Amino acid sequence: MIVALTRSLMQDRVRRLPIVLFNLFWLGWELRGLRRLFAAVPPLQQDQPSFVLTVTARVVLIVFLATLTLLHALRHPPKAGYATLAPRLDAILGLGLGYFTLLLTRAPSNPAWDLLSVLLLVSGNLFSILAALDLGRSLSILPEARVLVTHGIYRVIRHPLYLGEGVAFLGVLAAFRSWPALALLALQFLFQWRRMRWEEGVLSAQFSDYPAYRARTAALLPGVY
Repeated sequence: MIVALTRSLMQDRVRRLPIVLFNLFWLGWELRGLRRLFAAVPPLQQDQPSFVLTVTARVVLIVFLATLTLLHALRHPPKAGYATLAPRLDAILGLGLGYFTLLLTRAPSNPAWDLLSVLLLVSGNLFSILAALDLGRSLSILPEARVLVTHGIYRVIRHPLYLGEGVAFLGVLAAFRSWPALALLALQFLFQWRRMRWEEGVLSAQFSDYPAYRARTAALLPGVY
């Protein structure tokens, strides 16, 4: 059931606090990881291509998490959302499951897999940063309607942020290469797909021009889906 949302500014600030803290936790986690990375590698080896690529991947992820934290802190109040639990649960699981892969044990280093992992992480997170900046203060975790964004990457793809995150998480899978990692990411992709469907439902109900926008764009990959 979709309902109009009328919250005070204070209520909305309180509701956005958990996701801001969530992103700050992973931002701190990655900053500590970057510091440990520099501490573990002698200065004379820090100009090696493999080290530079690994640092680049970490830095891009840190910039992405910082961008999410800022945009969530400044987001517009929602105009409409769901009154039922299922859309919220799908959104939370779609957001969080993939990050817990980072708590698993990484696979042994392998040059080919490590390079693939870094390339996917960098490209996915860079794309996600661009999508998040296009989305701006309309960024949301729960399937809610704020302001309809149809410019930038959103002119062609309706869910570019999920596409970028999916590519980045494939990079995580390439680094960990384990059945638990595969299971977590498969579940995360499933809930992200459900989350997209919920979002399109509330946007269609709130914005009269959304069905036409949906008809001329791809959900994730132009010409494919």
